[in-house]
Amino acid sequence: MQTHYFCSGFIFYKNNMKQFISLILVITLFNCSNSNSDKNFIVNGKITGLKKGTIYLEKIDSLKLIVVDSIHLDNGTETFQFAKNIKEPEMFILSVNKSRTKQLYFFGEHGIINIQTNIDAFYANAKISGSKLQELLENYQDYIKRFQDENLDLIKNKFESQKHNDFAAVEEIENKRLRNLKRMYLFSANYAIINKDNEIGPYIAYAKMDQAAPQLKQKIYNELSESMKKSKYGILLKSTLETK
Repeated sequence: MQTHYFCSGFIFYKNNMKQFISLILVITLFNCSNSNSDKNFIVNGKITGLKKGTIYLEKIDSLKLIVVDSIHLDNGTETFQFAKNIKEPEMFILSVNKSRTKQLYFFGEHGIINIQTNIDAFYANAKISGSKLQELLENYQDYIKRFQDENLDLIKNKFESQKHNDFAAVEEIENKRLRNLKRMYLFSANYAIINKDNEIGPYIAYAKMDQAAPQLKQKIYNELSESMKKSKYGILLKSTLETK
C-alpha cells in the first residue's frame, strides 16, 4: 500500500511538473511574441546568401558612427529583426561585419520597415519598403544620378582634352561641368523646398548640398516648417549656416 501511495504521488508530482513547464513555455513564447509591441521602429530584414556574420544597425551622431544594435547570425540564417524606439525619423545604416562594401543607408521612421538584399550584391539588389521618407529619398537619388553621370562623362572628356593639350576644350568642358553642378544644386533645393514639411527637406540641404552656396541653403532653411527647423537635420542645417 505504501508503495502504491508513493507511485501515485510520484505520478501526480510528475504530471503537475509537466503542466508547470508547459505553462512556463507558453508564458515565455507569449512574452517573446509581444516583446516588441512597445517599440515604434522595427526593421525586418533578409539577406539572401548570408551564411554567417554580424549585422549592425548604426547611425551618425555628432559626426561619429554609433552602433544602435547588432545581431550575430550563423548556420545559414538569413532573416533578422531590430526593434527600437526612436524619437524622430533619421538616417540609419545597415551593414554586415562593418564592411564598407556591405552598407545600406536608409531613412528610418516610426513603423515597420522591410529590407531585402543579397550578400553578393548588397547595395545593387537592395529593396527597402515601409518608409515614405525612403521612397522620397530614392526618388531624389534617381534624378541626382543623371547629373552625377553627366558630371563623370565631362570629367572623362576633360581629362582626354588635357592629354592632348587642348586647353580651349578643357575650359569649355569645365564650364559645362560647373553649369551641370549648378543645375543639380538648384534641383536639390527645389526638391527640398517641396518637402519642407518632412525630414527629407532639411536632410537634403544638410547632407547632399555641401558645395552649394550658403545663400541657397539659407533659402531652404527659411522655407522649412517650424517643426522641421526643430528636427535633427533642421538643427544641423542651421548649425552649418551659422558656422559659415
